Amino acid sequence: MANNNTGIERKDSNNKSDHTKEQEILGIQVISSIVSKVETADPSTILSAIKEIIFFYRLLPEGWKKKASKLLDKLWNMGKVIISTDPEQPGNIYEVSFGDGKLDKLYNSVSKRDQAIMLQGKSMLDLINKGLHSDSDEIKKYVEERYRRRGLNIVDMMTTKDIEYLIEDIKESFNSEDYKKVFDYWALNYDSIASLVSPSELSNSKIVTSKIKEISKKTLKDYVLINLSGKMEDCAVLLTIISNLKEEKELNYFKMEHDISDSGFCKSLRIKLLFKNN
Repeated sequence: MANNNTGIERKDSNNKSDHTKEQEILGIQVISSIVSKVETADPSTILSAIKEIIFFYRLLPEGWKKKASKLLDKLWNMGKVIISTDPEQPGNIYEVSFGDGKLDKLYNSVSKRDQAIMLQGKSMLDLINKGLHSDSDEIKKYVEERYRRRGLNIVDMMTTKDIEYLIEDIKESFNSEDYKKVFDYWALNYDSIASLVSPSELSNSKIVTSKIKEISKKTLKDYVLINLSGKMEDCAVLLTIISNLKEEKELNYFKMEHDISDSGFCKSLRIKLLFKNN
């Protein structure tokens, strides 16, 4: 009986092994087909393909992941890994452009690490504009896990478009090193200047007022930035809460500027509270 049981167990084990191999082969075939489809393509198509490859990479057994990671590291260090929009001319690397001269110069002035975070912020904004908020949230979680507070500050500046205020701090006479200093300041201090309000918090005005008062006390500027992404009625509620703070003399700001725009299927509310008459 013992031998028979052992035989059955071995047979089941072999079946599992065969099934795993079939899954591995299928996974490799899928990745291969994705790679073969991406020849000369626009950056968004390449990004989509890379995302698919990473998805299937996560399904590989741990042993395979380690081998693939070591191989990629080795090739990367040898300078053999190239991302190009033209496989016939691998020197033609896609040049990042944000459509703004100062923002482009800022990108080229910061470290490679910060460039990577800025690109992820740009990808998040692109996804938000397409209504893919959950996909954007996935990237944000990854950024938080890998780059912590600095990473969150950078992508939040990108997605709220508050990076425009960073650009305002850059003078025409600034060189690349000056650009980097301004960027480092904002990357370090953005969460002491700006606050994100979630629609779910609006049901409890005390939470929102507390958040606004807190950021107003610790801001390093003569203004604070408040952002919300939600429905039009959410925007109206937040504006009312802030107006009431002044009327009830709980927050003595000089002026409130705000802008409401489309953000995918939602509305984006950007508020600037000025505490000085400039």
